[in-house]
Amino acid sequence: MTKDLDYYRRQPYERILQIRYEGEQRYLLYRVREIPAVAGDGLTKDQALTHFRAAFDDYITWALEEGLEVPAPARGFMRSLQAAKRMVAHQVLPGASVAVVAQDTPTSGPETQQLRAAAIA
Repeated sequence: MTKDLDYYRRQPYERILQIRYEGEQRYLLYRVREIPAVAGDGLTKDQALTHFRAAFDDYITWALEEGLEVPAPARGFMRSLQAAKRMVAHQVLPGASVAVVAQDTPTSGPETQQLRAAAIA
């Protein structure tokens, strides 16, 4: 199997969603746990996710062109959405004022699930 951009898009990289504040302005930040250099932010979830996907594609394309090793996902590929849902983990991120629901699902494709932030109880 060729490890190209599409290959890496289908991998179950763990995405992290953080809610940040700069003064009064709230913004969202998506990151990849295994590749900290990949991040996308925006004022809305859709905007942050669009920027995140562009950053992911840019990073993978650059790494492949340079012959660099792309980090593997921390966990193996999930065969089904049901299996992915069972792997949901709650965590509190430093500097964040929310708990994040992180799911091990492919970065793109039909099984992609958006992360949902939930207020800390």
